[in-house]
Amino acid sequence: MESVQKPAGALAGPSEASLLVLGGDADNNLGDQAILRGVCHALKAQVPDVRITLVSALPWDRIAERRIPGVCAVLPRGLRHWPAVLACAARQSGVLLAGGGLLQDDDSRIKMPYWAARLQSLRLANPALVAVSVGAGPLIHAESRWFARRVADATRSLSVRDQAAAQCLQTAIGRQVAVVPDPAFLLPVAESEAAEVLLARLGIPSGTPLIGVTFRRWFHVRGGVIPHRLRGRLGLDRGQGAAAMQRCLDQFASALQILANGMDGARLLLLPSYPLPHEGDLAACHALAQRLPKLQPRISVIRDAGLYKAVCGRLSLMISARMHPLILAASMGTPIVGLGYNQKFDGLFRMLDLPDAPLSLGRLGVEDCVDELVHRARGALVEHADIGRRAHALAERADAGISALLPSLGLVEPAR
Repeated sequence: MESVQKPAGALAGPSEASLLVLGGDADNNLGDQAILRGVCHALKAQVPDVRITLVSALPWDRIAERRIPGVCAVLPRGLRHWPAVLACAARQSGVLLAGGGLLQDDDSRIKMPYWAARLQSLRLANPALVAVSVGAGPLIHAESRWFARRVADATRSLSVRDQAAAQCLQTAIGRQVAVVPDPAFLLPVAESEAAEVLLARLGIPSGTPLIGVTFRRWFHVRGGVIPHRLRGRLGLDRGQGAAAMQRCLDQFASALQILANGMDGARLLLLPSYPLPHEGDLAACHALAQRLPKLQPRISVIRDAGLYKAVCGRLSLMISARMHPLILAASMGTPIVGLGYNQKFDGLFRMLDLPDAPLSLGRLGVEDCVDELVHRARGALVEHADIGRRAHALAERADAGISALLPSLGLVEPAR
């Protein structure tokens, strides 16, 4: 993998194969980092001389540390920097919106107009605008569906990451949408030795059976005007749904204890993947660990998606309320149980052709679900024996889907 050399804020120079790439909150969400690295890995493999400029809130040295294939420059985020982003877009062969759960109004009703405005302005700067493997839905409000049509109009090519997203977006825009599996399936994995070193530092002996868990705070206000991130900063969600969250934690802890009792010597490894305060992953993992002292729980905030994937390969089972840890675990052949909070979890499990749908995270807060969760976890240990093969097939489809976009991005000549 090539080292990154350009300083922060530098524009990539004119090139026969240059690309501006932007997406979701790839700076702090490990799932979005996995998408970005998977996309860039595929692009670099297919177009070796590609020069990629990212839009990121991270400083250049942090981007350079990640050694993302093909990346030669970074532009800062934010409204005041948008003119520089548009100027950069005009200099590139194409512009790529690289996945993430962007087309939805579950978090906030301003998300759809926000992305529609960004993409319409990018299209004016460079008509070779492509969106790949985007998460879509829910689109509850009429204005959200209107803005979804504006997004589709702005892009030369638009694909979504699963059939659930396709059905939702097709209903909104009135035409068929291609499905390209999530590029996180393409993420290169770190060396297994690095995972063993990390586990040793946590005091976990080699060969110990591990139940991996990624949890999150839930039961906050959804679908209003103010985005969840801003509500968190302003303290507007403080205490919202606290009782349901406590019940959810209690039930989850009971199920984990039962599962561990049936796995000789099993320990609990908590792997929060979005550890920002407003998301609450880290706090939820600490609260869960406090309920399960007998399992000698360990918490590890892994910032590198490739290392996270390698650690997933050491797990006996992954139970996650985040989607991308499920993708990374499945890619390593590790059985998975999803605690879903919207349709993307169902879409993933159908893509993987798994027999059981994810258990609703919301149900854990209001119903007695301990026995059902234990049953699903035990079933996964038996029924997911070939999950790695299924994930590999999705990775091949994702790679082919990205390859098919190269002419639209101006990176290769169209076939004659």
